[in-house]
Amino acid sequence: MFTRREFLSLAAATAVAGVGEAGTTARGLRKYVDPLPRLPMAVPDTSSHSGRDHYVLTMRERPWRFHKDLGTTAAWGYWASDPSGRAVPAGLGCLGPILVARRDRPSIVRYRNELPTRHLLHRAIDQTLWRQLPGVPPDPPGGRHMDMPSGLTVWNVVHLHGGWNPPQSDGNPLAWFTPQGQHGPLYATLPGAAPNEAIYAYGNRQRATMLWYHDHAMDLTHLNNYAGLSGLYVIRDEAEETLGLPRGRFEIHLVLQDRTFNPDGSLSYPVKGVTAYHPIWSPEFFGDTPVVNGKAYPFLTVEPRRYRLRVLNGSNSRFYHLWLGDERTRLPLWLIGVAGGLRGNALRTTTLLMAPADRMDIIIDFSMVPRGGTVTLMNDAPAPYPAGGGGPAIPQIMQFRVTEPLSRRDPTTPPDELDLPPLERLRPDSRTFWRERVLTETTDRHDNPIHLQINGRYFFEPVDDFIRAGSTEVWEYINTTEDAHPMHVHLVQFQIHNRQRFKSDLYRGDHGRWLAGGRPKGREPRLERYLIGPPLPPEPEQQGWRDSFIAYPGMVNRIIAQYTKAPPIPGIDGTATTFPADYIHHCHILEHEDNDMMRPWQLIS
Repeated sequence: MFTRREFLSLAAATAVAGVGEAGTTARGLRKYVDPLPRLPMAVPDTSSHSGRDHYVLTMRERPWRFHKDLGTTAAWGYWASDPSGRAVPAGLGCLGPILVARRDRPSIVRYRNELPTRHLLHRAIDQTLWRQLPGVPPDPPGGRHMDMPSGLTVWNVVHLHGGWNPPQSDGNPLAWFTPQGQHGPLYATLPGAAPNEAIYAYGNRQRATMLWYHDHAMDLTHLNNYAGLSGLYVIRDEAEETLGLPRGRFEIHLVLQDRTFNPDGSLSYPVKGVTAYHPIWSPEFFGDTPVVNGKAYPFLTVEPRRYRLRVLNGSNSRFYHLWLGDERTRLPLWLIGVAGGLRGNALRTTTLLMAPADRMDIIIDFSMVPRGGTVTLMNDAPAPYPAGGGGPAIPQIMQFRVTEPLSRRDPTTPPDELDLPPLERLRPDSRTFWRERVLTETTDRHDNPIHLQINGRYFFEPVDDFIRAGSTEVWEYINTTEDAHPMHVHLVQFQIHNRQRFKSDLYRGDHGRWLAGGRPKGREPRLERYLIGPPLPPEPEQQGWRDSFIAYPGMVNRIIAQYTKAPPIPGIDGTATTFPADYIHHCHILEHEDNDMMRPWQLIS
């Protein structure tokens, strides 16, 4: 039986030995020869119904070139139809266009699936979808895999990550639909959808912020996103627009990802193979090449003035510890917002830690760089985070060149003078309900070396969390593993309450024995007996409204949220929340959520 580190070393060795698809390394690519692609903006149809924005986003396979030194290949992306019918659809060969919404103005999105029925990464399917392997748990009663599709390798559903939406527009993993019109057990749509479509309604009744939409299909989330199915969704409001922030071409959207490429320029995802004892699947994916907005090692020319960077970590598994500069000097960064919006005050820093699914809103003053100078976006986060030992380092991400002349005087507000809206902090009281979520990583009965769960449950086991609408709850994520897990809760924006150290090894052993004994009621380990020291406040850069957060190893990581149902959109049938409402929470390391660190919960009246 392997330890985790021994397994990661074995997986890396089998890939080098040629068990899977061959991949080039970052050393084979020149740095900073491709300009950064600007993500296109989708144009909504505003004529069909007043007061609403309508979009048609189509999933397609199209040519894309990730680097000048690589050949053109196929990738997946979202394409937004032009409502006039006169312009070509907005999109790249990978990723999707930016959807811009106004607070309280609904968006209606028709998602259309025109992908091939054979997956772009079909060679990775058999060995990375462990639920497809006979005899591997969780085999439900009768051996059925929750009605997963057969005879094809493509199914999709879109989740608006961070959106306050009813369950029928949430993008549940079991709400998938295929290019041929097959549907998952929780498939839902507004009226008028074709069989290969789903129509979702977003009320946008939340703070100005940058969300993102991405594929969330059961078992295929890691491969569908790797193929390119991610995009940005920006909500704006009047309060934000009065602050004097950089806008227009001085507001830059960056999607950070890591990839590995075959010699022909196509995407390579490790196919680990099967040993004599068990399948070898990828517990995490770490590419050897940074990709920003679909280009490896891009550069961006900028003026000597303030810029606003809206950054998403869209990687499958990689954390980034970022700074701008070089090995000796670092440019000041002003953090003004996180995933849920503006954070209450501008934080001056030189480094930022971003977990998968994190978004950060940053002001950078390039006038501090000498004219003609360059600064590099650098990274030194180990992979996996925080222990390292399983993935290649990618220390350089992209380059900024301060070579453009100043087009006009910079009218924006200096970041230390920004009057950001105050942050209203949530605090528990006597009515607050506390729930424990134990993150575990074990071997299963088939000796699969990495097995990930929440509370010792598989995803397909019955729901055991019922949250009353309108309640306030504190969720304690008790991390007994070696990894930091970016945990994401659908429906709500929350705040980090605190963290506290605990006797991880002792608790893990006692909890494992309690699980093995059949979970006897009243005999579960009592967390308070294992706690060490006082609770710790969240790190300054992690404060604010969030939809995901880092659950550190050896820590009890607590979040607090109000579980309020999404209001219906007036005049649009099918947008009300009906109870019980199905939602999920999961680790946003995509290989983890697909294998099986994801659980359903229900909102009840």
